[in-house]
Amino acid sequence: MDATILALQAVGGFTVGSLLGYALRKVSKWLFLAMGIFLIPVYGLWYLGILNVNWEALNVMFGKFLEWLGINIYEMTSTIASAGILGVSGVVGLIFGLSGGLFRGNVFNIENKKFVRRKKYEK
Repeated sequence: MDATILALQAVGGFTVGSLLGYALRKVSKWLFLAMGIFLIPVYGLWYLGILNVNWEALNVMFGKFLEWLGINIYEMTSTIASAGILGVSGVVGLIFGLSGGLFRGNVFNIENKKFVRRKKYEK
């Protein structure tokens, strides 16, 4: 395989993965905020005794979700492994985008760096 095609696939997979990770990170913030706003009144009504929550059924449902997630993660890893450099670089980019990428680190932290310094005039 040609090195330029391999490099383009790696860069393309990383770029698409990081953009998807960044978008997923932003959407998940709003989703968790909406879930929290929804669950605060439910918890308040449960605390006051107006609402009865079946915690055992909730625990069983959460256990089934974790079991489903474990099965699908195994299938996703085998799919990514068979996808080659595009899939692997896409997953690395997804993790990079979910972690905040370069914007959370000190790479683009320009608060303490001044490109133009103004002269201070003494009176």
